[in-house]
Amino acid sequence: MGRRILTAGATVVLALVMVACGGPDLPEDATGEEIYVQMCARCHGSDLRGGTGLALVGEAARSTDKPESYLVQSIYAGIGRMPAFRHTLTDDQIVRVAQYIMRQQGR
Repeated sequence: MGRRILTAGATVVLALVMVACGGPDLPEDATGEEIYVQMCARCHGSDLRGGTGLALVGEAARSTDKPESYLVQSIYAGIGRMPAFRHTLTDDQIVRVAQYIMRQQGR
């Protein structure tokens, strides 16, 4: 019984995180910027400088020297407290948002 309560609690928390970090109302061909604004900006900031989530640009950013594959994998599978978006975004959308982040990082 305790395990069911824990599982139900974890499901509720995950749902709340997903709502707080955006929703899946994106067109299939959304640009990386559009995806970022809807799915990432609430946590990582509209300027990518962080908030609830880590900074993605500037001196506080930890991913500016990481390869594109690192960003793609982080978005796909989640990392730390960031949820996975593999069930929310298509593979192409994940690549587009990773490329958008990299452009904002000056790469």
